[in-house]
Amino acid sequence: MKGEILVKVLEMLKDQAINQVDFFNAVLASGYGASMSKIDYEYQKQQKVSQGKKFQLQNLKSRKRRFQKFISKMKQDGLICEIDGDNFAISAKGKVKLVKLKNNLPGRHYEKENQNNPVIISFDVPERLRRKRNWLREVIKNLGFEMIHQSVWIGKVKIPQDMIVDLENLKILEYVEIFEISKKGTLQKL
Repeated sequence: MKGEILVKVLEMLKDQAINQVDFFNAVLASGYGASMSKIDYEYQKQQKVSQGKKFQLQNLKSRKRRFQKFISKMKQDGLICEIDGDNFAISAKGKVKLVKLKNNLPGRHYEKENQNNPVIISFDVPERLRRKRNWLREVIKNLGFEMIHQSVWIGKVKIPQDMIVDLENLKILEYVEIFEISKKGTLQKL
Protein backbone atom coordinates (compact mmCIF):
# COMPACT_ATOMS: atom_id res chain seq x y z
CA MET A 1 0.00 0.00 0.00
CA LYS A 2 1.12 3.53 -0.71
CA GLY A 3 0.50 4.67 2.87
CA GLU A 4 2.72 1.98 4.36
CA ILE A 5 5.60 2.80 2.03
CA LEU A 6 5.27 6.51 2.80
CA VAL A 7 5.34 5.79 6.54
CA LYS A 8 8.48 3.65 6.17
CA VAL A 9 10.24 6.31 4.09
CA LEU A 10 9.35 9.11 6.52
CA GLU A 11 10.47 7.02 9.53
CA MET A 12 13.76 6.24 7.79
CA LEU A 13 14.37 9.91 6.99
CA LYS A 14 13.49 10.89 10.54
CA ASP A 15 15.94 8.32 11.92
CA GLN A 16 18.57 9.48 9.44
CA ALA A 17 18.09 13.10 10.52
CA ILE A 18 18.52 12.05 14.15
CA ASN A 19 21.67 10.13 13.19
CA GLN A 20 23.05 13.21 11.45
CA VAL A 21 22.38 15.33 14.52
CA ASP A 22 24.13 12.72 16.67
CA PHE A 23 27.09 12.72 14.28
CA PHE A 24 27.45 16.51 14.37
CA ASN A 25 27.19 16.48 18.17
CA ALA A 26 29.91 13.80 18.26
CA VAL A 27 32.20 15.90 16.04
CA LEU A 28 31.64 18.95 18.24
CA ALA A 29 32.18 16.96 21.44
CA SER A 30 35.40 15.39 20.09
CA GLY A 31 37.04 18.74 19.55
CA TYR A 32 39.17 20.22 16.77
CA GLY A 33 41.63 17.81 15.17
CA ALA A 34 40.20 14.70 16.82
CA SER A 35 40.87 11.32 15.27
CA MET A 36 38.15 9.34 13.54
CA SER A 37 38.16 6.79 16.37
CA LYS A 38 37.48 9.58 18.89
CA ILE A 39 34.63 10.89 16.73
CA ASP A 40 33.27 7.34 16.34
CA TYR A 41 33.45 6.85 20.11
CA GLU A 42 31.53 10.08 20.74
CA TYR A 43 29.01 9.12 18.04
CA GLN A 44 28.35 5.76 19.72
CA LYS A 45 27.78 7.57 23.03
CA GLN A 46 25.31 9.93 21.32
CA GLN A 47 23.50 6.96 19.76
CA LYS A 48 23.14 5.26 23.17
CA VAL A 49 21.71 8.44 24.69
CA SER A 50 19.25 8.84 21.79
CA GLN A 51 18.15 5.22 22.01
CA GLY A 52 17.74 5.52 25.78
CA LYS A 53 15.50 8.56 25.38
CA LYS A 54 13.48 6.77 22.70
CA PHE A 55 13.05 3.74 25.01
CA GLN A 56 12.02 5.94 27.94
CA LEU A 57 9.43 7.69 25.78
CA GLN A 58 7.98 4.36 24.60
CA ASN A 59 7.96 3.06 28.18
CA LEU A 60 6.18 6.19 29.41
CA LYS A 61 3.57 5.88 26.64
CA SER A 62 2.98 2.23 27.55
CA ARG A 63 2.55 3.03 31.27
CA LYS A 64 0.16 5.90 30.44
CA ARG A 65 -1.90 3.55 28.25
CA ARG A 66 -2.11 0.92 31.02
CA PHE A 67 -3.10 3.58 33.56
CA GLN A 68 -5.80 4.95 31.26
CA LYS A 69 -7.18 1.43 30.72
CA PHE A 70 -7.19 0.86 34.49
CA ILE A 71 -9.07 4.13 35.12
CA SER A 72 -11.49 3.32 32.32
CA LYS A 73 -12.17 -0.14 33.78
CA MET A 74 -12.79 1.32 37.25
CA LYS A 75 -15.21 3.88 35.74
CA GLN A 76 -16.96 1.10 33.80
CA ASP A 77 -17.32 -0.97 36.97
CA GLY A 78 -18.74 2.06 38.79
CA LEU A 79 -15.95 2.15 41.40
CA ILE A 80 -14.95 5.75 40.64
CA CYS A 81 -16.70 8.75 39.14
CA GLU A 82 -15.30 11.76 37.32
CA ILE A 83 -15.73 15.05 39.17
CA ASP A 84 -14.39 17.59 36.70
CA GLY A 85 -12.09 16.84 33.80
CA ASP A 86 -9.07 15.11 35.33
CA ASN A 87 -10.29 14.63 38.91
CA PHE A 88 -11.89 11.43 40.18
CA ALA A 89 -13.60 10.39 43.38
CA ILE A 90 -14.50 7.02 44.83
CA SER A 91 -18.16 6.15 44.28
CA ALA A 92 -20.54 4.53 46.76
CA LYS A 93 -20.01 1.20 45.00
CA GLY A 94 -16.24 1.77 45.26
CA LYS A 95 -16.50 2.40 49.01
CA VAL A 96 -18.42 -0.85 49.48
CA LYS A 97 -15.80 -2.72 47.45
CA LEU A 98 -12.98 -1.16 49.49
CA VAL A 99 -14.57 -2.18 52.80
CA LYS A 100 -15.15 -5.68 51.46
CA LEU A 101 -11.53 -6.02 50.36
CA LYS A 102 -10.13 -4.65 53.62
CA ASN A 103 -12.34 -6.67 55.95
CA ASN A 104 -11.77 -9.93 54.13
CA LEU A 105 -8.65 -10.71 56.19
CA PRO A 106 -8.23 -10.94 59.97
CA GLY A 107 -5.93 -8.66 61.98
CA ARG A 108 -2.19 -8.85 61.53
CA HIS A 109 -1.11 -8.68 65.17
CA TYR A 110 -1.28 -11.48 67.72
CA GLU A 111 0.05 -11.62 71.27
CA LYS A 112 3.61 -12.88 71.35
CA GLU A 113 4.69 -15.49 73.87
CA ASN A 114 8.39 -16.33 73.78
CA GLN A 115 9.66 -19.85 74.32
CA ASN A 116 13.05 -21.61 74.45
CA ASN A 117 12.63 -23.97 71.52
CA PRO A 118 12.95 -22.62 67.99
CA VAL A 119 9.89 -22.84 65.72
CA ILE A 120 10.12 -23.13 61.94
CA ILE A 121 7.22 -22.04 59.74
CA SER A 122 7.27 -23.07 56.10
CA PHE A 123 4.49 -22.25 53.65
CA ASP A 124 3.66 -22.61 49.98
CA VAL A 125 0.47 -20.63 49.42
CA PRO A 126 -0.55 -20.61 45.71
CA GLU A 127 -0.31 -17.44 43.63
CA ARG A 128 -4.09 -17.23 43.25
CA LEU A 129 -4.24 -16.66 47.04
CA ARG A 130 -1.64 -13.88 46.97
CA ARG A 131 -3.49 -11.56 49.37
CA LYS A 132 -3.73 -14.33 51.97
CA ARG A 133 -0.05 -15.21 51.47
CA ASN A 134 0.94 -11.56 51.97
CA TRP A 135 -1.22 -11.46 55.11
CA LEU A 136 0.51 -14.60 56.46
CA ARG A 137 3.96 -13.17 55.73
CA GLU A 138 3.10 -9.95 57.58
CA VAL A 139 1.72 -11.86 60.58
CA ILE A 140 4.86 -13.97 60.79
CA LYS A 141 7.06 -10.86 60.67
CA ASN A 142 4.96 -9.18 63.36
CA LEU A 143 5.44 -12.21 65.61
CA GLY A 144 9.20 -11.72 65.37
CA PHE A 145 10.19 -14.53 63.03
CA GLU A 146 13.16 -14.14 60.68
CA MET A 147 13.24 -15.41 57.11
CA ILE A 148 16.01 -17.97 56.55
CA HIS A 149 14.92 -19.01 53.07
CA GLN A 150 12.11 -18.16 50.66
CA SER A 151 8.88 -18.90 52.60
CA VAL A 152 10.80 -20.47 55.51
CA TRP A 153 10.86 -18.55 58.80
CA ILE A 154 12.41 -19.24 62.20
CA GLY A 155 11.81 -17.76 65.63
CA LYS A 156 11.49 -18.52 69.34
CA VAL A 157 7.82 -17.59 69.62
CA LYS A 158 4.88 -19.80 70.51
CA ILE A 159 2.31 -19.84 67.68
CA PRO A 160 -0.95 -18.27 68.97
CA GLN A 161 -4.03 -20.49 68.81
CA ASP A 162 -5.99 -17.57 67.27
CA MET A 163 -3.58 -17.56 64.33
CA ILE A 164 -4.17 -21.28 63.71
CA VAL A 165 -7.94 -20.67 63.76
CA ASP A 166 -7.56 -17.75 61.32
CA LEU A 167 -5.41 -19.90 59.00
CA GLU A 168 -8.16 -22.53 59.05
CA ASN A 169 -10.90 -19.94 58.40
CA LEU A 170 -8.93 -18.51 55.47
CA LYS A 171 -8.55 -22.07 54.15
CA ILE A 172 -4.76 -21.84 53.89
CA LEU A 173 -3.76 -24.03 56.84
CA GLU A 174 -3.14 -26.91 54.42
CA TYR A 175 -0.35 -24.87 52.79
CA VAL A 176 1.45 -24.13 56.08
CA GLU A 177 3.83 -26.39 58.03
CA ILE A 178 4.88 -25.52 61.60
CA PHE A 179 7.75 -27.35 63.33
CA GLU A 180 9.02 -26.98 66.88
CA ILE A 181 12.63 -28.04 67.33
CA SER A 182 13.33 -29.74 70.63
CA LYS A 183 17.01 -30.61 69.94
CA LYS A 184 19.38 -28.14 68.33
CA GLY A 185 21.64 -30.54 66.44
CA THR A 186 23.42 -28.50 63.78
CA LEU A 187 20.98 -25.58 64.06
CA GLN A 188 23.09 -22.71 65.39
CA LYS A 189 21.10 -19.72 64.04
CA LEU A 190 19.15 -19.18 67.26
